[in-house]
Amino acid sequence: MVHQVTRFSDAFSAWENWNLTGFDSKNESLQSLKNNLQRTMPAVAGVFAFHLRQAATMLAQPHLLNGPTGETNELYTAGRGVALVVHDDSSNEARLAVAAQLCAALIAGNSVVLCSDDTELTAALKAAYQQSTIPANLLQFATLDAYQQLMDSDIRCMGYVGTTSVERNLNRQLAKRQGAIVSLVSETDLAHLPVANDPHLVLRFITERTRTINITAVGGNATLLELGNEAH
Repeated sequence: MVHQVTRFSDAFSAWENWNLTGFDSKNESLQSLKNNLQRTMPAVAGVFAFHLRQAATMLAQPHLLNGPTGETNELYTAGRGVALVVHDDSSNEARLAVAAQLCAALIAGNSVVLCSDDTELTAALKAAYQQSTIPANLLQFATLDAYQQLMDSDIRCMGYVGTTSVERNLNRQLAKRQGAIVSLVSETDLAHLPVANDPHLVLRFITERTRTINITAVGGNATLLELGNEAH
């Protein structure tokens, strides 16, 4: 148990800095991971490439919102915290689904703990990670059975690839948790991979935030703030 607590603590510490890193720098680091995977698992690397391209169109720049009183409003995104990804199937299709969730969670600004007994996949990911420019401890690896202990930690999002029966159990466990609501992103249709092929998958691992900047000396267009007129 202590080992899993330490793993979560390391992942959380790595997330704090990663979450403050600009999108371009995060993307560059993950591109290096993708390039390393190209040599050992090209199909997995292709999944990374797809979701990095999709994330760039949605997260790279803040979105300007209306400023009715003269202010500037920006909508931007941030990571949620530590993401727990559980890989419960060793098929090639499941590997692609896991790759999609890993990439989406990381580029969204989260750190990730992957629980899997697929030794070939984890060995390839570890090697690619160690040779990449991704910060230390941002991507952690554990055995499949470790996820039960890690769910007791303060994870903020969860991914799952496997069967519908386990998916239901995970949903029940997450619903009983105290504290922050943890969303479950699950892939159980391994024939069609609807989640892995979703171009908006990254949006399921983000937190939306707004930034307001006053750009007028008197604090905006005061005429729009009138509550009445001379007759009142």
